[in-house]
Amino acid sequence: MGTLLGLALAFGLIVAVFRYLASGESEEDPHLTARLQAKFKRSQRYERLPEPVFDMGAPEFEEYIAALCRRDGCTDVQRVRGGQMTSYLPDGRKAALAWQRECEDSSVVDAHRLRTFDDAARAVLGAEVTIFVVLGPLDERAHRIATRRRLTLIDVDRLESWMKGTTLSALLVPETGRPGTNRKGAQD
Repeated sequence: MGTLLGLALAFGLIVAVFRYLASGESEEDPHLTARLQAKFKRSQRYERLPEPVFDMGAPEFEEYIAALCRRDGCTDVQRVRGGQMTSYLPDGRKAALAWQRECEDSSVVDAHRLRTFDDAARAVLGAEVTIFVVLGPLDERAHRIATRRRLTLIDVDRLESWMKGTTLSALLVPETGRPGTNRKGAQD
């Protein structure tokens, strides 16, 4: 009886391994290969960062962003809620920052999320400048929305620059054309 049970367990293990291999989770699967290539490219991008930003937990990442803001002369840096903070830029304008750390390899920042953040930050928080930090890919649609709304997008490349000493003010979208957002008053 024990031998029969052993053979049944061995057969079950063999069937499980066969099902796994037959499920398409092999190097021959073009979708899996694309996912592996995307992960490899992502890991290469993150290796350029001077600190292990991608490995930070949410509270550590939030404090790191706050420290970068303070380094660049921002005052009254306050956490609004998880993933968002406000501060005053050196020129006196109120800024709202948000971030999205967890992104799938093939995803982009949701355009709806950008619009919602920008609208809420300006209407509810009184922000004159909106900044969105993302550790994931950005598509053309996200860039078009950000440009239209004058929302500053900081992706991995711009974050690397910010971390290496470029000031936040230098990364901001220039003030052109959007009425009501220039602290000194727009003439439009």
